[in-house]
Formats: sequence, C-alpha cells, structure tokens
Amino acid sequence: MSLKYALFENQLTSDPNDYMAVVQDLQSKTQEEIIDLMISRGSTVTKAEVLSGMEEYANAIEQLLRDGCAINTPLFNLSPSVRGVFSGPEETFNSAKHSVQINITTGTRLSEISKTITVERVDGYSPRPRIKYVYDLGSDSRNEVLTPGNIAQVRGSRLKFDTTDEQQGIFLIATDNTETKVTTVSRNKPAQLDFLVPALAAGEYRLEIRTLFLNTKTIRSGQSDFVLTIT
Repeated sequence: MSLKYALFENQLTSDPNDYMAVVQDLQSKTQEEIIDLMISRGSTVTKAEVLSGMEEYANAIEQLLRDGCAINTPLFNLSPSVRGVFSGPEETFNSAKHSVQINITTGTRLSEISKTITVERVDGYSPRPRIKYVYDLGSDSRNEVLTPGNIAQVRGSRLKFDTTDEQQGIFLIATDNTETKVTTVSRNKPAQLDFLVPALAAGEYRLEIRTLFLNTKTIRSGQSDFVLTIT
C-alpha cells in the first residue's frame, strides 16, 4: 500500500503555480486493529495478554508524566510544558490562567519509518456543496417538483453561503442554461437551506449551490444530479 496524495492550489499564497499536497483516503486504525494485526502475524501472546500489557504500559507512562518526567522511547517522545503568561517573577501557577501541555514528537524509530513510506499522486477531490435532496412543501414531493411561491428545502452538506456575496447562493438553471438566483432564503445552514421558490416558466431545472469555503478564493458549486420540474 502507499500514502496517496493530491495536489491543490495553495490558497495562502498569491503564486498561481504554488500547489500543496493533501493526503487522500487516509485510513485510521484503532488499538484493537493494531492488536489484531500483531496476532495475525504469528505473535505467541494472546490478545488478552497484549491488552493487559498495553494497559500496564499506558499506566506507567501516565504515572511518569504525573511525576513531571519526560519520556523518550523509540516510537515517541513526551515532555510536559507549562503554558500561559505569568505576571512577574513571583506569580505562582494558577489553573485559571495557566495549563500543563503534553508535547509529543516522533522517536528515532518512527522518524526512520517516514523515510520508507511509498507515496502515490492521485486525482484529488475538491470539497464542494453536496445536495442530498430537495423537498418541495407545495407538492409534498422530493427531488421531483418545485412549486413557485412555496417553500422548498435543500438537505445535504457544505450548503451554507454568504448572502451578501452576489456570486454565492442558490441558483435554478434551465435546460437552455438560463440561470435564476433565489432571492429569499429563510434558513441558511451547512446541512439545510430553506428558500422561496421564485416565479419561473414551466420546464425542467437543476438546482445549484455556490459558496466560498473558509481560506479559499474560488467559488465551489454543487449541482443536483436530478431534474426538478415546474409545471
């Protein structure tokens, strides 16, 4: 297996040729899955024994950290530090202003592993609004009809937009690519938009959401994969 990454334009710089790698399809593994892998590779210890040993190991690390110790292992290094501003050299630790932070860095063994990971560039997927369905209250239908003068609901993800930006919003696109922007939106949430269906000519339309995500400069759009009919 390999570490998959895709390249995306770096929105934090003005250089149009500046791209950054973003890891794709990253799988997360739990402690249970790590132990299952250990057992599958022919370990002579049982799963219960591994769990018991790991619990004792974790307890020992916790105790050493409570005692104010730093911990150095081949896999990771742990060290406590104190955060917060002290008002003068005589002020003592105050939990309302100060905190103890546990810092972690890779140990020598993991540092070496990073040099051996195989990477693979893949086509990336840019986050965009996702339309799950459109419910028309006037006809009590889903993904079928829009009734002018009635409320419709869009459900999905990444739907919220800036109502003060003319480029963003809900658009109804006719078969001849004529666009009509919705002007009355009563709910503007990431997972739900409620809007007043405008007066439009009879025909078929696709609904499109356009929005600008945080720290990005390009409008992202998501269009319904179903056709809505106005009769």
